[in-house]
Amino acid sequence: MRKRLTTGLLAGLMVMVSLGLTMMRTQAADVDPTAGAIDSAPKGLNQLDKLFILPTEFSNGVANSASIKDVNTTSAPNTQAIEINNTKKQLGGAWSSEVNKLDLTKNDTIKFWAYFGASSSKSSDGLAFVMQNDPNGTGAASAFTKKTVVGETLGVWGVDNDTNRKDPAEIAATGIQNSWALEFDSFSNTKTSYSDAGSGSAFDYGIKGQHIASGYPGLAAQYTPEKVTGLTIWGIIGTNRYFTQVHDNVQPNLSLADGQWHHVVLDWNAAAKTMTSTYDDINVDGTANANTVTQVHPIDTSQFNSADGKVNWGIMGTNGGNTGNSLVVFETVPNLMLDGAADVKVVDKSKNREVTTGMKVKAKDSLEYTYTLTYKEGQMDWDHITAKITLPKAVTFSEVSIKYADGGTQLMKAPEAGAESVDYDIGKNLHADNRTATITMVGKADNVAVNTQTTATDAFFTSDKLEVKTIAPDYLITVDQPLILYMSTLSYTIENGQDLKLTGFVFGEDSEQLTNSWITIYPKLNGEDLEPFKMSDDDESALFKMIVKSSQLHVGDNTLDLYAMDEDENYSNTLNVKIHVTSGSLGFKTVSATSKFSAITLDGKAQTAQREDDWELVVADDRGKDSSWQLQASASDFSNEDGRKLPGQVVYKDGTQSTVINGSGTVIDSHTSTSDTDEYDVMQSWTKETGLFFETNAAATPGAYSGKITWTLSNAPS
Repeated sequence: MRKRLTTGLLAGLMVMVSLGLTMMRTQAADVDPTAGAIDSAPKGLNQLDKLFILPTEFSNGVANSASIKDVNTTSAPNTQAIEINNTKKQLGGAWSSEVNKLDLTKNDTIKFWAYFGASSSKSSDGLAFVMQNDPNGTGAASAFTKKTVVGETLGVWGVDNDTNRKDPAEIAATGIQNSWALEFDSFSNTKTSYSDAGSGSAFDYGIKGQHIASGYPGLAAQYTPEKVTGLTIWGIIGTNRYFTQVHDNVQPNLSLADGQWHHVVLDWNAAAKTMTSTYDDINVDGTANANTVTQVHPIDTSQFNSADGKVNWGIMGTNGGNTGNSLVVFETVPNLMLDGAADVKVVDKSKNREVTTGMKVKAKDSLEYTYTLTYKEGQMDWDHITAKITLPKAVTFSEVSIKYADGGTQLMKAPEAGAESVDYDIGKNLHADNRTATITMVGKADNVAVNTQTTATDAFFTSDKLEVKTIAPDYLITVDQPLILYMSTLSYTIENGQDLKLTGFVFGEDSEQLTNSWITIYPKLNGEDLEPFKMSDDDESALFKMIVKSSQLHVGDNTLDLYAMDEDENYSNTLNVKIHVTSGSLGFKTVSATSKFSAITLDGKAQTAQREDDWELVVADDRGKDSSWQLQASASDFSNEDGRKLPGQVVYKDGTQSTVINGSGTVIDSHTSTSDTDEYDVMQSWTKETGLFFETNAAATPGAYSGKITWTLSNAPS
C-alpha cells in the first residue's frame, strides 16, 4: 500500500513537471505579456519614480517584481504605469514616498486605473490598496516563509501555510501591521479540503467569484480558524487546520480580470473617518459606466498607531500559480503639489519703454513680447508644457526663441503672417535646477491705415499636471502720419526787454489737417526745455501762437527749437528759430539831486560829518549779462554863500582805508552784471563806517556850506 502510494505520488510529480515545461514554452512564445494592456492604457501621471518607492526586495526577502513602464501611446502620451506582476510566483508593490504620505487629518482623493489580467485563467491574484504604518515602512509585505509567495495574501494579508496553526493572532502577525486594505481579488481562493489545508487557498471560502472587500491585515479578528479531517497517507484519520478571511463590505461576482482597465476613486473623509471607494465609474474613453460600485468604508484610525496622523499608502499584488499581469496607472495622488506661474512683458524697442494696457504704439515700431514661465515648487517636474499663445492684431513676428534658466536655448518658427494664434512645445522640463523658460517673440507693429486695437491676448501654458495663464496688454497701434511744422520767419532781432510773439502752422502729411487740440508744441530755448503747450481750437485751423518772454531771453543770440507731436505720437520736423536780442545802455537809474551831510558842532577840532538819509545812487545796466562797469567820484570845494571855503575834504572809506575825493576821479565801486537787465544799488552796502563822508579840520568856522560831487560810469572791467 505504501509502495502504491509512493508510486502514485511520483506519477503526479511527473505530470506536474510536464505541465510546467509546457507552460514555460508558452511563456517564452509570449514576447511581452504586458503589451496589450500597455497599448490600451488610459491617460495618467508620469515621473512615478518621484512619487513612489519600489523597493528592490521586501522585508520578507522576496524580490519586488514591480517596475515602472512607459506608455506613450497616442491616447495616453507622457504616461507611465506600474506593472505589479507579469508571471507566476511573484510579489510586487509600490509605496508612497515620504513627502507623498496620506495625512489622515485632511480630506484627500486618490484616483487610479487598474488592470487585473485578460481572463480568470490569465489573471493575477489581484491587487490591494493599502494604508499602513508598519515598522518595515516601504519594505512592508506579508511575511512569507522561505520566500515562497502565497497568492491569496495579495502580499498584504496574513500567511496561512501551517496546518497546525490555531491562533488568529499568529496569522495576523504575518500580515502588514498597523494597516487597512481594500482588495480587488481577481482569483477566488475557496479550497478547504484536507489536502489543501495550510496551502493558503481558503481565504475566500463562501464568497462567489472575483470580488472587492476590505479589512485590517494585522488584526486577529480578520481571520477565522477552521479545521478539516481526512485520511493521511498512512490511512488514518487526521486533522488539518486552515483560516478563512473576514471580508468587510464584500462585493462578489465581479468581472475584474476581463482584459479591461478599471477606474478606481478613493475619497478620504477626515472628519467622518471613512474611505469611499468607487469602482468602474467611468470607461477609458471618459464616458460614464452604468455598473459603478460605490462603497463607504468606516476606518478605525487607531489601528494605524500613527503619532502624526500620516500613513504610507500603496498598491500590492501577487501571482501564485497564475501568470496574468497586473498594472496600475495613477491619475491623482496625495500632495501632488506642483506650482508655477506665467508672466508677460511687452516692450516698444523703438522707444525703449514698456507697453501697458491703454498705451499707444506707433506703426512700424519694433516690439518684443517676453513670456516667462516659472517653476515654483513641487514633487515632480513641470514637463511636456505646451504654449498656446493668442497673437495680437496688427503685429507681425519675425523671431521666436526660448531661453532656459540652465543656459539652454531653443529656436522656434515664427508665426505665419496673419495667424491668430501659435502653439509651441517647451522642450525642457522645469524644476528646481531649471526654474524658468523665457519665450521671446520679436516683431513689428504693422503699418496700419487706421488706428488698430491689438486686444488683450491670452497665453495658456498647459501640461498634464498644471495649467497657468497670462494676458498681454491691450494697446493701440496708431497710424504713422508725419507732421509738417512751418513758420514763415525763422530769424528775429528784438530789443532787450522786449517779448517776442511767434506764429506758425502744423499740417498733416499730404495736407491732411488735424484738430488743433490734438497737437502739442514742444519748445526748447537755448538748450533748456520750456513748458509744452497744446494748440487751441479757438485759433484758426493749423495755426499756433507762442510768446517768448523777455525774461527768458538773453542779450545776444538765442536759439529756439520747436517740434510738434499729435496724440498718436506722430512727430513733425524740428524748426530752429534764431532770436537776436540787441544790447541796452549803461546809466544811472536813480541819482539824488541834492544830498546832505549831517550838521556838526564846531569845537576847534577836526570832525567827520555823516550822511543824511537822502542819498540815492542806482546803476542800470541793460547791456546783457556779464557786462562790467566802474564808478568814479570827484568832488569840488565846499563853500558858503559868501564864497568862503570850508576847510576839509570829502573822503571815501571802504572799511580798510580812507581815500580823499578831489577834483580828479577816484574809483569807488565796480560790478559785473548778473542778468541782461541788471540794477545795482551802490549805496545799499554802505554803513556808518563806509561810504562817503566829509572831514573838517580845526580851522573850520560855522556856517552852511555846499559843494558838488560828480558820478562817472565807465564801461570797464570790474
